[in-house]
Amino acid sequence: MTRKRQPYNKIKAFLVENGIKHKDVAELLDMTPNTISKKLNGFGGDFTLSEVKRLHNGFRVPIEYFFEPNVPKKEHKTSWKEVRT
Repeated sequence: MTRKRQPYNKIKAFLVENGIKHKDVAELLDMTPNTISKKLNGFGGDFTLSEVKRLHNGFRVPIEYFFEPNVPKKEHKTSWKEVRT
């Protein structure tokens, strides 16, 4: 099995630090612990926006942990005008 993307290391660390098990996350999201493990480790799909909201509301997982922090500078937008064009 090959990774589809980088693992969610910040989320994994948050869960460990707060004593939250994959089983707890699976119950909240109505998934199996195996599916959660695959998502967290980069072998499954990304979390959906709905799942992100539920994890944030249920366990207070910071939303920014779900997004790539290292966006290349060439992809940064400096104004709304640039975003629209």
